[in-house]
Amino acid sequence: MYIPYEQGIISECDTIRSSNAPFYAFSGHQIIYPEVVIRALGTLYQEYNKTFHSLVEANREWETDYRFCLSKGCPVNYGVQIDMSGLTKKFFQEIEGMSEEDVREILRRRIFEIENSLAMYQLLENLFARGEESFFKKGFRQTLLKIRKRFGKPIALLAVTQEKYNAMKELEFGHEKDSILTDVETFALSGFDRFFGPYEFEQYIKANKGKCEYLLYARTSDPIEKLKNPDVFVEHPLLANPEMRRIIKEHALTFNVDAPDMATENRINDTKDYMSPMGMAFPIKSENDLYSFEFTTHLAMGKKYREFPFDSFRLSQDFSRFLRDFMIDPLEVEIGEKNLRLKPAKGTFGCYGHLSGALPDRRLRRELRHNLSRRPGGYIIQPEMEIPKTINEVDGFEYAYIDRNFMTMIDEEPMFIGGFRAFLPTDSVEAQKGRNHGSRYTVWAEIIS
Repeated sequence: MYIPYEQGIISECDTIRSSNAPFYAFSGHQIIYPEVVIRALGTLYQEYNKTFHSLVEANREWETDYRFCLSKGCPVNYGVQIDMSGLTKKFFQEIEGMSEEDVREILRRRIFEIENSLAMYQLLENLFARGEESFFKKGFRQTLLKIRKRFGKPIALLAVTQEKYNAMKELEFGHEKDSILTDVETFALSGFDRFFGPYEFEQYIKANKGKCEYLLYARTSDPIEKLKNPDVFVEHPLLANPEMRRIIKEHALTFNVDAPDMATENRINDTKDYMSPMGMAFPIKSENDLYSFEFTTHLAMGKKYREFPFDSFRLSQDFSRFLRDFMIDPLEVEIGEKNLRLKPAKGTFGCYGHLSGALPDRRLRRELRHNLSRRPGGYIIQPEMEIPKTINEVDGFEYAYIDRNFMTMIDEEPMFIGGFRAFLPTDSVEAQKGRNHGSRYTVWAEIIS
């Protein structure tokens, strides 16, 4: 889909301190979401929170776990990023007069995933500041202020591994790993009152006689090397200590703290297990979960995929039902006319571990079997979503784009705090491989309501 319109001149933001700088944006270009879209995203955000009840219970080790991010027994993810296919002008025209419920269901089928641990605070707050506080910064700082007032505690960032701590200092604060990052600077650049690494946090708890006076925004994702190669071993001395882990889970504002030896099915860090209950993805533990009994029997007999007659039923009833709910004819998937996106269900974010292609493709199925054996937790599957493209009439370049929207909770009500549209040149390697998740080639534009 091509929607030609003028984004404008690309400008460099040279005020953001990060090892990934510089960052680029379309000057003066804003996307304004209609109110019905904001309300529909808020309803999906509330539904997302509710699905975490069973995930939190499976992850629970102590009664005090996550007690500061539960409201009337319901989990509250205080800040989420909703990654979705970009919403076009044509889309906004088509939904005029639609009910919130109808718009919600359309959006449900356009969401790639929802992340519950925000990062890159400088970028989010300052890329669109334009001489005053940005739309995002106002909402995000208001959220942190409300949480502080509600519980009477400051809020600290916590990196649970040294690798994560060093990476965050360089990427998100523009510091060398051995330099000093003061609390004043931490607050100015992120909105948080302090930034702990694993060693600093352990020393703080010991000096404070086992008590923690902070709420903790835990950053627990594995290092990039681990996301790329699941065989990489990462040491977790902080979370391996039961007492430290108990304190972290009690004070956490994020649902993402696992014991290093926890059973896979109970892990909550970077999980996509919420997607199936929300009707956003189909879960599998093995390749055979996709197929009908007749077809799996056919494969078990040693026959090849291409020998099975194309006019015979291939997909399982459950998978076919899921596809129909997604407005996809199962036959299109069976014969390879509709591509699929396959993602690890546990422990990854971005596009790490993703596979994409047509189900009859033997190479895709071979890679799926290989990844299922290496990445515990299974995979989730979605129909490959169309990424809209546009021509910037100023420079003539073509871009594919996705939308990243941010929701938070203020006084137990969902609040939209802005978004970023990520434009990626279609001739870049990332765009051609379907990996639009932010890179040095990305040009950003602001989404507001």
